[in-house]
Amino acid sequence: MAQKKPQVVPAAGGRQINIPSGPVLIGLIVAILAFWLVRGGPAYRVEPDEEGIVLRFGKYHRSTQPGFHFKAPWPIESVERPQVTLTRRVEFGFRTEGTGDNPVYRSFMDDHAYLIKEAQMLTGDENVVNCSMAIQYKISDARAYLFNYKTANDIEDTLRDIGEAALRQAVGDHPIDDVLTTGKDEVQIEVRDKVQELADLYVMGIRVTAVNLQDVQPPEEVKKAFTDVASAREERAQIINEAKAYQSREIPLAEGKAEALRLEAEAYKEARIAAAEGAVSRFEAITKQYTEAPELTRTQLYLDAMEQLLPLLKVTVVDEDAGLVNFKSLGGGTAGPFEVPRRRPASVGRPVPDRDATELRDVRGGAGRE
Repeated sequence: MAQKKPQVVPAAGGRQINIPSGPVLIGLIVAILAFWLVRGGPAYRVEPDEEGIVLRFGKYHRSTQPGFHFKAPWPIESVERPQVTLTRRVEFGFRTEGTGDNPVYRSFMDDHAYLIKEAQMLTGDENVVNCSMAIQYKISDARAYLFNYKTANDIEDTLRDIGEAALRQAVGDHPIDDVLTTGKDEVQIEVRDKVQELADLYVMGIRVTAVNLQDVQPPEEVKKAFTDVASAREERAQIINEAKAYQSREIPLAEGKAEALRLEAEAYKEARIAAAEGAVSRFEAITKQYTEAPELTRTQLYLDAMEQLLPLLKVTVVDEDAGLVNFKSLGGGTAGPFEVPRRRPASVGRPVPDRDATELRDVRGGAGRE
C-alpha cells in the first residue's frame, strides 16, 4: 500500500508549508486537544490548600473553593490557584540559603557589609543594636495578592520595606535592656501589629501570623560588656527566685508553728481555768465543812497534809535508851552526835507518836463535842 505524501500548502513569500496527513496529523490533533483540556479546558480542580481565581479575558471574574469546578474553555476563561494556607517568610538581617534538611544561614555577622544595613539600628536610649527578624504571613485575600502587585517578588520587597520600618520604630521606642532581655515579646507584638496595619493600608492581601526576633546583639566592640550585664541580670533573677522559693517554704512552716503555739496556749489556758475552778470548788466545799465542824475539818486537813508530806521524809527510829547516837553513821547526812530525846509523858496533852490516827480523831472529836 502506497504511503500518502504530506500535503503542500503555499504560503506568503513563496514559501511552502508541509501539512502532515494520516496518523501523524491525528496524533498531533489529539496531543493539542489533550493539552488544551488539561491546561485550559472546561474543567479544573482546586486543591485543599488553594483558592481558585477565575479570569475572564484576563480580568477577575470569580473565586472558587477547593474541589472540582467548570469554566469556559481557554482563551475565554483561565484559572489561577494560589496556595492560601502556605506560610511564607520574609527575613531581615539574615538569609536562608538552600532547601531541604541542611539549609545554610547567613547572618549580619557573616556578611557584615551587606546585611548590617538591615540589622543595625538605634534604640530608645541612643544605643546601637543589631537585630535580625523573620516575618511569617499567609494569603488572606487571593484577589488582592495576585492583582494589586505585578509579581510575588514585588509583594515580598514591599513587605521587607514596611517590616524594616516597623522594626526600627519599635526598637527606637524601647531602651536597649528591654530589646536584649525582657522586652522582646513586646517588641515582636508591636512590629506585628504595625506590619499588619501597613499591609492593610497597601492592600497587599496578606495576614501576618508571626514576627520573631531571631538574634539581638550589641555591636561587637561592646558585646563583652553587655554580656556581663546580661549575666548579672540573670544571676539577680536567679537569686530573687531562690529567695521567693525560700519565702514560700518558710512562711507556711512559721504559720504552722504559730498556730500550734496558739492551740497549745489555748489548751493550757483551758486547763489552768479548769484547775482554778476546781480549786475554788474544793475550797468552797471545805469552807462549808469547816463552818459546820471546825475541829473535825481542821484535823482532817492536818492528816491529809501529813499523808502527803510523810512519804517525802526519811524517818529514823532510834531506841530511847540508845543514849548518844552518831547520826552520820545512820545514813542521815553529815550531822554530828546527838542525844536521843526522852519520850514526853502523856500528861503534856499532845498526841503520842504511836497512837493510831483513828483513835486521835475520836479523842479530838469527843473533846470538841464536850
